[in-house]
Amino acid sequence: MDKIKIKDLEIYANHGLFEEEKTLGQKFLVTVCATLSFRDAAIYKDLDKSIDYGTLAHEIYDFFTKEKEDLLETLAYKLTKFIFDKYKIIEELDVEIKKPWAPINLPLDTASVRCIKKKRDYYIGVGTNMGDRESYIKRAFEEMEKAGLEILDSAKIIETKAWGKTDQADFLNTVVKVRSFEDPLDLLHILQKIEIDLDRVRHEKWGPRTIDLDILLIDREVIYNDELKVPHPYLHEREFVLESLNELVPNYFHPILNKKISDIYAEIKNEN
Repeated sequence: MDKIKIKDLEIYANHGLFEEEKTLGQKFLVTVCATLSFRDAAIYKDLDKSIDYGTLAHEIYDFFTKEKEDLLETLAYKLTKFIFDKYKIIEELDVEIKKPWAPINLPLDTASVRCIKKKRDYYIGVGTNMGDRESYIKRAFEEMEKAGLEILDSAKIIETKAWGKTDQADFLNTVVKVRSFEDPLDLLHILQKIEIDLDRVRHEKWGPRTIDLDILLIDREVIYNDELKVPHPYLHEREFVLESLNELVPNYFHPILNKKISDIYAEIKNEN
């Protein structure tokens, strides 16, 4: 992929933990490297297909000087989000903020933080079998968008019998495709907070719930740790999930089974 880079943009601003830093201010050096394709801009000489690095530099400067933050980490994250939100064509972003006058009282060139993010497509299973089920799904979508997740597509809502623990009310289920620069574990935590905000209480495994948000697939990634397993370990066993995925991405290859979603869906329908 192509890259556009602004290196060591010098900005005098009032960020830091100490009151003197907020009052007197100090120098910061900001480097931003954006990954995108500027083929169309190069061939058709259309700057709208790329990024005007002069405009971006001024936007970074204005963003950096309008507020006061305690932590460089906060600045780096907020600046990353700001640029991603502003320029949808960016696929990856590397933001570094250097603080050459950091009050450390030791000889050093600079202290810095760096935020490196890339956009991913997430497929999220959505289920509910308590209360106003349609409302909970709608509110879950709204909360995802408020959290900065870009909803790209969603399958139709279907009603299904409970899976795993069958002695409970029927579910409404769907799958939503979202795009986000948030890393997988961070996105998991965002979804868990949405569940809590929508009254999710975990009394028992596979029990009734107001809303259930499961990460099913993330591009072609395989993740296996204590908090998150992707592809979802029960994906290939749940017909209702496969039905929705088959509607959205029938030709998507399961990265472990190495089978198309449409083929896995056909197999489980034949079994049932």
